[in-house]
Amino acid sequence: MIVEGLKLMVVGMTTVLCFLILMILVIQLAAYLTRSITERELQAIENEKERRKLEKEHEKLTAEDGGEDIVVISAAIAAFEAERAVV
Repeated sequence: MIVEGLKLMVVGMTTVLCFLILMILVIQLAAYLTRSITERELQAIENEKERRKLEKEHEKLTAEDGGEDIVVISAAIAAFEAERAVV
C-alpha cells in the first residue's frame, strides 16, 4: 500500500514537472516570437517619458513667462482692432 502511494506520488510529481517545463518552453517561445513588438513598445514608452519630461519643462517655462504671453496677446488684439478701424 505504501509502495502504491509512492508510485502515485512519483507519477503525479512527474506529470506536474513535465507540465511546468512545457509551460516555461511555451512562454519562452512566445517571448522570442514577440521580441520585435516588445522592443517597439519599450521604445514608445521611452518616447512618451521623454515627451512628458519636455512638456513639464515647457509648462514650467510657460508659467514663468506668463506675463510675456499676455503682452503678446494684447499687442495682437490691438493690431487687429487698429486694422479693423482703418478699413
